Amino acid sequence: MDRAQGLAARVDPTPAALRAAVLVRRGMSAQDIADASGISVTLVRRLLRPAGRRPARIAHSTAEAVLGIPLPRRDQPPGPGRGLTGAGPAAEALAQLAARGWPATYLAARLDTSTATVAAVRDGSRRRISVALDQRIHHLQRHLADTTPTAQGIRASDAARTRAWALRR
Repeated sequence: MDRAQGLAARVDPTPAALRAAVLVRRGMSAQDIADASGISVTLVRRLLRPAGRRPARIAHSTAEAVLGIPLPRRDQPPGPGRGLTGAGPAAEALAQLAARGWPATYLAARLDTSTATVAAVRDGSRRRISVALDQRIHHLQRHLADTTPTAQGIRASDAARTRAWALRR
């Protein structure tokens, strides 16, 4: 199709790769980019690789599809995402909540996930988590910032045990 329109069939992937990286920094996952552009998530992930490991050339239509995705506004939180993201920031958020006395059982109930999942993310056993879970964790951290575990009905002894565990960690 590109050749029929007089366009080069394959182009340098750098502009599309840079745009994909900006979209990820603004909160989109590789799956979100694939859905918005109509290209495969595998190709998006290849574009997100470091320069020496990404494809040497990509189809002109692929580049145009990625470059045509509008940038999410900085002041608008990203919508519920699909795909996976690194678990590091979420692990840090959960560790900070534990240091303040928030038990994993309480957090799991609020995050609509299992206690084992909360513990695995918090302890660094999971390298990647769903974008949706990552967003829920950060939203919960912001929500709990101005309150204490005991104010939310958590027994003082449970909060103290969680804080002690976090200090030993």
